[in-house]
Parts: sequence; structure tokens; C-alpha cells
Amino acid sequence: MNKNFKFLFFNLLIMSTLISISSTSWMGMWMGLEMNLLAIIPLMYSSMSCTSSEASVKYFIVQTIASSIIIINITMVMINFNIPSNFNILNFNLIMMNSAFLIKIGMAPFHFWFPEIIYGLTWFNSLIILTWQKIAPMILFMFNMTNNMFTVFVIITSAIISSMSSLNMINLKKILAFSSINHMSWMMSMMVFSKTIWMIYFLIYTLSTFILIWFMNKMKILFINQISFLNNNKEMIMFFILGFVSFMGLPPTIGFISKWLTIQVLISEKWLFLSIILIILTIFMIFVYFQLMIFSILFNSKKNNFLKVNKILFTNLSIINFFNITGLILVTLIFN
Repeated sequence: MNKNFKFLFFNLLIMSTLISISSTSWMGMWMGLEMNLLAIIPLMYSSMSCTSSEASVKYFIVQTIASSIIIINITMVMINFNIPSNFNILNFNLIMMNSAFLIKIGMAPFHFWFPEIIYGLTWFNSLIILTWQKIAPMILFMFNMTNNMFTVFVIITSAIISSMSSLNMINLKKILAFSSINHMSWMMSMMVFSKTIWMIYFLIYTLSTFILIWFMNKMKILFINQISFLNNNKEMIMFFILGFVSFMGLPPTIGFISKWLTIQVLISEKWLFLSIILIILTIFMIFVYFQLMIFSILFNSKKNNFLKVNKILFTNLSIINFFNITGLILVTLIFN
């Protein structure tokens, strides 16, 4: 019965996102977002996590505030739509509506709820919040993007806050949350120029996030000090390092493609200043990832029998990381 219950709301989650991004009216878009919220709340509950109920309540409150801002601005836009003298009011309403979309995806400076909720969820629910739940608000933000200065402000703010906030984190879920904010800043820069590259970036980001979360869920890793358990298995250390190398966007992994294309487009569009800022701030995130890698290599665990890897898990990790390494080479050969 519990599986059927989860399956029903998971289907509703997918359908509500499709309704929002394919709607031809503001009210249809808002209804899709509300259906999405009603579908994700039951999925957040888990008997395996004592903090899931608190996280679901926090998520509901934040999303309700964002939805209230959206419906208020929709009403104001509809009232003043046929009055040319109220153009500034309309522009203000669109900025407020875009701010509500940013609240829904946890972008800075509206990010305060995001790491805490990710910390309280299970790995599977965290994967949904980090990936699927960002699709509808990001696409709706892209449709309503009328002020490039506001977008640049959000991009730079998100990159700064995510890089600085992740430096002293010891919880891997919160590190992934701030890393998601950093990746969202790169994606948002592509919304202005190339929707195709934004889609490629999001797909690669989703794949890299799935690999990391699946690995840490299988290894039962939640904090940095638990990474030392991997030191007793050299193959697991290699898989862990390759996952983070792809997530940070370094060659020769497939994650480098998204950063490569983004930088190329920004430079070709004469946005050199923004590309330099994103690269410099991403270096701080790479420093955090390298700390995790060094910790996994240098520190030994006294619990020698903690980690037991079966052959099926090892085979799956080997296949995933093979495509992770060869993906950049194959894409370069195909599209060169």
C-alpha cells in the first residue's frame, strides 16, 4: 500500500511539472506549481529519517509564500495589463514574480531555507529537490526574464554565497545544496543566450548529482569524517573522487562539457567580466571538493570491517565511471 501511495504522488509530481511548463496562461502555470507542491509533500515523509517531517513543513511554508507572491502579481498584472502608463508597475511585478521563482529553487539571496531542508531529507528526496523540482521554476523564470541586470545580480550573488558558505561545511548534503546553488548560477547565465546549452548543462548536472547521491546513499556516508571509511577500499576512493571531479566540472570527465560550453558562449557574447567572476568563485567550490578528496585519501579509519562492497555495486559503479570518463572524449570526437 505504501508503494502504491508513493507511486501515485510521484506520477502527479511529474505531470504537474509538465502542466506548469506547457501552460498558456498564468493561472494554469500557477495551478501546476500548486499541484507540484501537493505532490512533493507526501513524498518527503520517510520513516527512515526523523527530520523529514520538519523539513516537509519548512518546505511547505516557503513554497506557499512563493506561490502567494506569484498569484498576487498575476492579479496585479491582469488588472493593469491594458494601461500603457503602468509599464513600470508591470516591470516591477515581473521582477517580483521572478523573485518568487528564485525562492522556489533556492537561489540566492533567497537561499536560506534550501540547505536546511536538504539536510533533513533522505538522499532520494534530496535528489528530487536538487534536480526535478528546479525544472518548472527555472523554465518559467526563463520565459519571464526581461531584466538582464536583475539576472546578473542573482548570478553573481548566488556564486558568491554558495562559494563562501560551503567552505566550513562538514555535512555532505549541505555541501551538495550549496554546490547546486553554484551550478544554478552557471545555468542562469545560459538562460540569457542559449536555451540549448542550458538544457545540456542541466542534464549533465542531473547525471552528476545522481551519481554522487547514489554512491553516498549506498556507502551510508553523510558527514566528512565518514569518508575515511572508504580508505580501506581503493576502488571506492577512485569512484568517489571521479564523481566529485565530474561534479566540479574538470576534465577529463563529462562534467567539463557544461562549463566549457558556458564559458565559450559568455566570451563570444562579450560577457567576459561575468565569466571571470564565475570561474574565480567556482575555484572556491573546487577547493572544498579537493578537501573531501584529500580527506578520503590521507585519513584512515580504524573500523576495517565497516565497508563491504558486493560485486553488483562494484560493477555498476565501474560502468557509470567508465562513461563518466569517456563521455568528454566521445562528445569531442562526435561534434568536433
